[in-house]
Amino acid sequence: MSSSNPDDKDLTDGSDDSQLTFTIPSDGNNESPPMKIRLNLAATDDENQGENETNTGFVMWPSAVMLSHHLAKNPRIWRGDDTPNGDVMELGAGCGLAGLTAAALLQNDAGNDDKVTFTDYNPSVLKNLRRNILLNEFDVDHEVLGLDWFDQQSGGDGGEVASEREENTWVDMEGNSHGQFRLVLGADLIVCSNDADLVATTVDSSLMEGGIAVILGASADVRFGVSDFPDACRSLGLTVRVDENILEAYEGTGEEDGSQKQLVDGLELGGYNQRACTYGHDFTMFTINKPITSS
Repeated sequence: MSSSNPDDKDLTDGSDDSQLTFTIPSDGNNESPPMKIRLNLAATDDENQGENETNTGFVMWPSAVMLSHHLAKNPRIWRGDDTPNGDVMELGAGCGLAGLTAAALLQNDAGNDDKVTFTDYNPSVLKNLRRNILLNEFDVDHEVLGLDWFDQQSGGDGGEVASEREENTWVDMEGNSHGQFRLVLGADLIVCSNDADLVATTVDSSLMEGGIAVILGASADVRFGVSDFPDACRSLGLTVRVDENILEAYEGTGEEDGSQKQLVDGLELGGYNQRACTYGHDFTMFTINKPITSS
């Protein structure tokens, strides 16, 4: 990917000890060779990194694998066939698998010059996102920005930043306003009970009218706030379709083209087997549309 960040030259160093490679279908019909997405995990001194909600971006979550395969299998989503012209954002990107998958798909789509923006909260995670972008050597316009969900809230919760935010924009952690996106992606964003409202408002502030957001994560039986998320979105005027048991649906397709094995292998690499043994969860996907209200 092209980059103007002067610090990028410092991000290519490091060991391959924590590097993971994911195999993702390159198109919905599996007519082309699959893509290889390489990721480094961010380093942290926190021994309980996955349990600290500010450190969730250090962990490779299986929901990102599931979302990436869903994107690859549904080109109308990443191409923007059903949305206005615009760009793509990954919200709470973590290691960046979903955003990198979207970037790889867009790069293979001749004539498509859409930009991909990766966002997260933790500075170390943002640095690792830049490293992962360089690692995959894509030639797609991109940006990595800090984004705090609380800054997108209206009223008292968002403080001065939210009250000063321009209409139809979202604000980064430096206080700069940015335009909205035609596609917002997010994997395993809802963990705590208040995340439903925070994520819904952030999606609303960052999604353009006519745009689509796809938010995929663990099911409500293992994540607080998941069951509240649809109503939180609808209260903001967004429309929501809820699809449950996503993994079960994929396993029931009976496909023999290799993509199902790629998914299973990717989920295992993303830690699904370890977490499933503990929680026994499937995935829930929210497809969110923002109605066009302006003339």
